[in-house]
Amino acid sequence: MQRVERNAARGASALPAQRTAPAVGTTLMIALALGILMLAPRAFGLADFLTTDEAYHWIRYTERFDAAITDGRWADTIYVGHPGITMFWLGRIGLMIERTAREMGWIGAPAMVEHLAWLRLPGVILQALFGVAAWLLLRRLVDPTVALVASFLWATSPYLIAHGRVLHLDALLTGLITVSLLLLLTSWKQQRAGKGGWAALLGSGALTGLALLTKGPALIFLPFTGILLFALAPANRASFQHGSSIQRLVAEVARRLRYAVVRYSAWLGIALCVAFAGWPALWTAPDAAIQAYFNEIIFNGGRPNGDGQFFNGQAVGDPGVWFYPVASLFRTTPVMLLGLILFGAFAGLDAWQFWKRRDAPFDSRYRILFVLIAFAAFWTLIMTLGAKKFDRYALPIWPALLVLAATGIVRGYVAAQTWCARRATTMRRGGAWLARVPLATLFALGGIEIGQVVWYHPYYLSYYNPLLGGGPVAQRMFLIGWGEGMDQVGAWLSARPDIRYGPVISALRPTLQPFVPVDVRDITDLGKLPVNYAVVYLESVQRGAHPDIYRQFEAMTPLHTITIHGIEYAKIYQLPRPYDRPVHARLGDEIALHGFTIESAHDHLTVTPSWGALVSPTRDYTVFLQMIDAQGQRVAGVDVPPAGVGGLPTGDWQAGQQISVPLPLPLPPDLPAGTYEIVIGLYDAHSGERLPVSGGVAANPARAGAHAVLLTTITLEEGRKR
Repeated sequence: MQRVERNAARGASALPAQRTAPAVGTTLMIALALGILMLAPRAFGLADFLTTDEAYHWIRYTERFDAAITDGRWADTIYVGHPGITMFWLGRIGLMIERTAREMGWIGAPAMVEHLAWLRLPGVILQALFGVAAWLLLRRLVDPTVALVASFLWATSPYLIAHGRVLHLDALLTGLITVSLLLLLTSWKQQRAGKGGWAALLGSGALTGLALLTKGPALIFLPFTGILLFALAPANRASFQHGSSIQRLVAEVARRLRYAVVRYSAWLGIALCVAFAGWPALWTAPDAAIQAYFNEIIFNGGRPNGDGQFFNGQAVGDPGVWFYPVASLFRTTPVMLLGLILFGAFAGLDAWQFWKRRDAPFDSRYRILFVLIAFAAFWTLIMTLGAKKFDRYALPIWPALLVLAATGIVRGYVAAQTWCARRATTMRRGGAWLARVPLATLFALGGIEIGQVVWYHPYYLSYYNPLLGGGPVAQRMFLIGWGEGMDQVGAWLSARPDIRYGPVISALRPTLQPFVPVDVRDITDLGKLPVNYAVVYLESVQRGAHPDIYRQFEAMTPLHTITIHGIEYAKIYQLPRPYDRPVHARLGDEIALHGFTIESAHDHLTVTPSWGALVSPTRDYTVFLQMIDAQGQRVAGVDVPPAGVGGLPTGDWQAGQQISVPLPLPLPPDLPAGTYEIVIGLYDAHSGERLPVSGGVAANPARAGAHAVLLTTITLEEGRKR
């Protein structure tokens, strides 16, 4: 230990010296500050958007769970094999709070997103408690400064905040597994000190039981715990004193097995008891509940995602072994990434020094770090074996990585402080300033962490490490879009004056419906009914879903694009107004005439063109609609703006905008029978110059003048009523 202390004094790579735990008053103040820091970004503005899973599953399942518990229908608490039971209990608490608030008259009938916010709230509060509990445990396991920095990084990690704000399973599983692991290590440390550690061990088992009720991957923690208990069994020097090397090895393995089996049995027993007590379906229909649990793991988790995946620029089934390392790298913050790099550098230096000085004692705190590294590697390995992969499936390793990053940051700070202090003593001027640089840098890093939390609120799912290119690069690498941004899509659509013209279509219909005042239909309804707007969401395009449908939008100009932190989440298209007869003409480079509908009455015709803006027109244009007889004479006509008198001038049209306004064409009462041509075109309202026409059927310039489109030829018979 003297060598380790000498290394620390020299500013080398030794671990920070263990510090005395803070007093009770200081502990409470730090816990309160961490709790507020954890809670604020997670709880503020929860009525934001719906994730896909919330919209399709979790809101409805939580309400059904609440009804089943209220009615005592225990067997009806099986909805999905995840099984999500802890989330349902938390959501039920949120429902109860919401009902109480309504009964007290504090709130009215909540909208869908407000209702979801109440369901999310208990889980959000629990996330803050997880962070505080982790700090209270970590400060006894590693250097208290490392524990504090790690908890700060947990509180400000956009990745953890993003999942901690939603009604879902992964952040809940992360908190339960993390605190359970820390309790296991606390039990080991207490046992080494002769205190037994049984309370911490059983607490770990209880949290593991809740984790098993949350999501199937919690099963990964079961073999890891057994291996961990075997590895951490206290050494018995006496067993190495007698017998051959094989006999001594067998005796040591047997002793460790006895130790591990006793503790593991108690730990697992508590976990199973908690799982049984928490899931009412296990009381009356255990076979069905267990079958659903394992079917979810085998038939859902064991296959590629049914809707498709996207990695490294292409739609794939299984993203492969590099998915989790690369995805996790992009989810780090610059500060976390710096800490991990420093940790790797210092750990390598420590290993080199230990190798050179084999008689040097091994710092027990490194065992904690080894366990965290082993857990992260084990979890990632098992998750990699499955074909179905999402970046959030690796979320449970995040707190462990944050501890490693915090260790690197603190080690770097200590080394920099030592170097600056030595350098300052040799400087005639500026020495005091140099000595303050490490602390100022540390505060600057903290400011960066808090700044990014404020900047990304509430779209933390769109956070990707800016040092790696951030969102613009990530959208070419990973499947992006879980419903975030649909609130902005809805706000933009709701402000459109023609929003009630017809329905909107979208691949993620339930995530958009709460934000628009019209019906939202599935994207597959394209072509089956008149549609006003179409929302093309990024993840649907990345997956390669419905290629024939999305290919139709490639030639169209989006009317609006929702971009959040450099990620183009959604493109909004206005679809051409319905028409009976196609034309497919372009007038200049700015406006398209898709087609038209014509209706005949005794004294007039009504022609309804379907216009589309290819780009934002630069001028105000007027449409001319004419009827021409066999001699090339204009016998009827009308000149009006394409959007009608008082309508939106073409100079104010947006690229991608679609306009369709009926144009009445009065017929002279003495119009003789015969064949007539109906032609149409556009001209500059100021200069009178017509726009050149391409595509469609061009009218005879000798009869209709230059740059006119022949829509149709009609025949009027004798005896037509006027």
